[in-house]
Amino acid sequence: MHAKENHGIQIRSGYAWLFLFIEIQLIIFYAIFVEWGPNSDYANSSTNNASTNENLQTYYPIFQDVHVMMFIGFGFLMTYLRHHSWTSVGVNFLVTVLAIQLYFLFAGFWKRIFGSESWEERIHINTTMMIQADFAAASVLITFGGVLGKLSAYQMTLLTIIEVFFYAFNEELNFYSVQVFDVGGSMTIHAFGAYFGLACTWFISKKLAKDHPKNASNYNSNLFGMIGTLFLWMYWPSFNSALETGNGMLRTQICTLFSLIGSTLTTFMLSALYKGGKFHMEDILNATLAGGVMMGSSANVVQYPFAAFIVGCVAGLVSTFGFETLSGVLQRKIGLYDTAGIHNLHGMPGLLGGIVSAIFVAATTEKQLGMPVEQYFFGRSAYKQGGIQIACTFISIGIGLFGGIITGLLLKIDFLNPPKEYYDDHEFWEIDGEAPKDDSVIKIPNTHVQPDNVHVSERVNTDRIFMQTEENLIQIKDNKEKEKQINTEKFAKYE
Repeated sequence: MHAKENHGIQIRSGYAWLFLFIEIQLIIFYAIFVEWGPNSDYANSSTNNASTNENLQTYYPIFQDVHVMMFIGFGFLMTYLRHHSWTSVGVNFLVTVLAIQLYFLFAGFWKRIFGSESWEERIHINTTMMIQADFAAASVLITFGGVLGKLSAYQMTLLTIIEVFFYAFNEELNFYSVQVFDVGGSMTIHAFGAYFGLACTWFISKKLAKDHPKNASNYNSNLFGMIGTLFLWMYWPSFNSALETGNGMLRTQICTLFSLIGSTLTTFMLSALYKGGKFHMEDILNATLAGGVMMGSSANVVQYPFAAFIVGCVAGLVSTFGFETLSGVLQRKIGLYDTAGIHNLHGMPGLLGGIVSAIFVAATTEKQLGMPVEQYFFGRSAYKQGGIQIACTFISIGIGLFGGIITGLLLKIDFLNPPKEYYDDHEFWEIDGEAPKDDSVIKIPNTHVQPDNVHVSERVNTDRIFMQTEENLIQIKDNKEKEKQINTEKFAKYE
């Protein structure tokens, strides 16, 4: 195959055939193993109209909300890297659609392995599975944040295939075998995806990731990132309540909203405290969402509304601390280059969310439920179900770490056209016109990977750019004032 040179970087087009090969294989598998479900089958169209309409009216609007979060929310949140915006939103689009397509096959496979469905039956597609497919995509997108800028689109394709396989296994194990309460996926989506990504990025990150000058944002890229944050924030109650029913759905939505409010207010406060009274955009972009993550496992079992605010405040505190302090420590001590800070937004809040759910579950009473506790918790006492919550939290983290290690070791081989330059759109995009230059805008370093007391050379360079920009602005202002004064003097002379 031919090679194309763009900005001095060799791009091998042969790997593009990989997408066609994968799609052909998936179409064959769908032809063999997948068919319409009862609510979409032609044969049942005359008898199932009422139930189908009810199903669509309940779940399809929620599915649309979650869909928006995947494509716009996660996509634009990751555009904060000033030289990597196209790749962030473009590869986000690519891996989301691939993860959705893969999920139906892998979920059907594991259901038959665990015995919840028969091998003699084909896989049936329904609205609930469409939502669950988006959840699988969410776990991959969380992982994408950790390896952002360090893998090619072709490598992300392999990562997506492996991760969705492990995700479907983890989902089947926790929900249908062990039977855990995790309505919004604190443990099975966020903690799993985060620690999968952290294990993977620890193996694939090279030394050039350290102090990389392009691992930074600017004014405009952060503004686009805020679009993603706002979409995620608005639709998170739908995400957490998507598979809940009855009063539990409304209770989940309210608790998620309250938790998000708590994390947002706490993040603004702590960000200002860390930065001497000013807000730091990286904190606002990410830690404000931590309440939705941490509330995911317990949103439908919270006893009192005020508790949701407390959970949100704790989430905002932990996440902001992670971005401002902990990530820098992990980078220096163990070489963990977590590009988007997924440990702070998804990892720690997801872990804490699982633990908090155990507390709420253990505190549940028969009076609160209006039924025997054992009837609500799959024949278990409240305390035993609380123990199951903690166990499943660490099961999800363990499976995520194991899958991430396997994927990282495979990607460490440097095949599937790895990027030669980190955090750069020119690697894989045909860019018309003038792309942003290093010195064309003020760059804002990601402090969670460049803390104040380390990477002095990079910070000195950044400060120099700030100083040069300020000096230029002052010089322009002085020149305009001098020009105005000269014109005034000339006018007075003629008078």
